[in-house]
Parts: sequence; structure tokens; C-alpha cells
Amino acid sequence: MDIRNDIRNRQLVLAAIDHGTDARRVLAVARRIAKARGADLDVLRVSPHRAVYFDDRPGVRPVESQYDARLASLLRSGEGLDVRSVTLRGTPEHVIPAYSQLRQGSLLVLQRDYGSSWFWRNSRVVDDLARQSPIPLLVLPTPTKSEEGESGLRRILAPIDDSIASTVALRTVADLSRRYSAQVTVVHALNNVPREMVLSGSEAWAVAQQLPAQIDAAAERFRRKAVSLGVNDIDTKVATGDVGHIVREMAERTDPDLIVMGIADRSWLGRLMFGSTLRRVLRRSTAPVLVVPVVAGRHTSPRTSPGAEQRVG
Repeated sequence: MDIRNDIRNRQLVLAAIDHGTDARRVLAVARRIAKARGADLDVLRVSPHRAVYFDDRPGVRPVESQYDARLASLLRSGEGLDVRSVTLRGTPEHVIPAYSQLRQGSLLVLQRDYGSSWFWRNSRVVDDLARQSPIPLLVLPTPTKSEEGESGLRRILAPIDDSIASTVALRTVADLSRRYSAQVTVVHALNNVPREMVLSGSEAWAVAQQLPAQIDAAAERFRRKAVSLGVNDIDTKVATGDVGHIVREMAERTDPDLIVMGIADRSWLGRLMFGSTLRRVLRRSTAPVLVVPVVAGRHTSPRTSPGAEQRVG
């Protein structure tokens, strides 16, 4: 029985890699974070029950032993870290959260397209995994961007709403902003306003007159909330429309080093019918996304009046 963590009382960072993602890049970021935290590092590979490996790129069929050799070479440059390779059997959405819980991991690092086909790159597996994970996920985008792990953070973007998931995420943002003196941009999307704006006559005029006040009130409410949780250098943005589009647009304006999102568990049917904001953000983001799963995240935060705002997750 390995009781390494119990004896050393050290944090454990996890890195999930597969054939279709850039293992070197994922490991480099995971190493920097583990080194900064004084943590150990477990590198996870998931083997399906049938245990058949293949690379679906045209004309490429590497042998598993060749992949193992490349991985071993990457792991040997551990820079003094306690690094080990772990192979799990099953599906990533089930076995990685189970391992994270069992080993008391503190962070999971992986690439946005982890678990997807080479021809069909998407974030479906990461979205499913995030809904089940007991620990935060740092999701690296496919486009290359300067990634310093948890160092060098200057700008943080945080999409929020009135949910418990957003409140928990804001606590993480507050901790990061204090630690690295980072500037925080909080973005919030008002819902249902565009649909009401199609009204004509006096009703449309009334909506147009009330909208600025609603935006100002929401901005002030979320600014106070962020400050109460310890965020000091903060800029609050409130807009109308689809939350995924608003987050992407704000990310283009502010060029954040990190996006932090709190999410709640949702059924596959709910995501199929109403979509997933997380997937929409991951699909377009050129910055790493720190996903903070919250078990009771769908509920409204206590002492907050439910409004017409969209849910971020």
C-alpha cells in the first residue's frame, strides 16, 4: 500500500495525457505547478477495457512501446520532483475522478482535446470529466499561448452569476489575485433582455430606459460580492446576450492569462437541450481555463435574490 501522501502530507498534482494530445506541453505545465506547490506529480493514462491502442492520424500507426519510450524520456526530466506514471483502466470520465478522490489530488492538468479523435477535436470528454471531478481542472487550450502554470498571472477573467458555483470560483480568483497581484475582470450576462428588446412602442422604450439601471445594479452587486471575498483589483463588466459569446468577446478584449469558471453537475440531457457554456468557452479560448467543480453549484447563493441572469456552467 502506497501511503506516500499520508506520510509527507504533500499536495498531489495530476496530469492526464493520451495519444492525441501534446504530452510534453501538459507535463511542462504540470511540473511548474507541482514545483511551485512543493507537490508530487502523477501522470495518468487511461487504458480502455479492450486495451487496444492506435493513432488515427493518416499513415501513422506507432507501437505502444514506442509511446512508452517517449513518455519515459519525458518523465526522466522530473527536475527533482517525485513523478510517477499511472495507468488506469476504464473510461476517463469515471476512472480519473475516482483516482483523484482516492489519492486526494489537488489539481488535474490536461489539454482541451483530451480523449477526442484526431480528426474530431472537441472538448466533450473534458466537459464530462469536469462534471464528475472532485478537484479543479486546469484545461490547456490547443492554440499556443504563454503558459506559466500558476506563476506570472497578470490578468484573470471570471464569468459569474448568482450561483454557489460562481461564489466558490470567486474565492479561488481572490486567492490567485492576492498571491500574484493579478487584475481581475468579472463578467456577467443578463438574460432575456434581447428577447424583450424586439417589442415596439412604449414597451420597447420602457425596456431601453430600464436597461442601463439594471446593468449598473448588477455590476455593483457583483463588484461588492467580489470585494467581500477578497478581490481588490477588479473591473466588473455586465452585458446582454449569450454568456458564451460574451465571455469570448471579453477574453479577446482583456487577453487574460487565465479564465476561472465555477461549474455544477448537469445531466447529458440538460447539456444536449440547453448546451454547455463550459464547452463553448473551451472551444474558443486561447487562454488556460481553470474549472472549479462545485457539487451544489446549481443552487443560488444564500442571501441573494434570484434574478433573470444566465447560469455560467
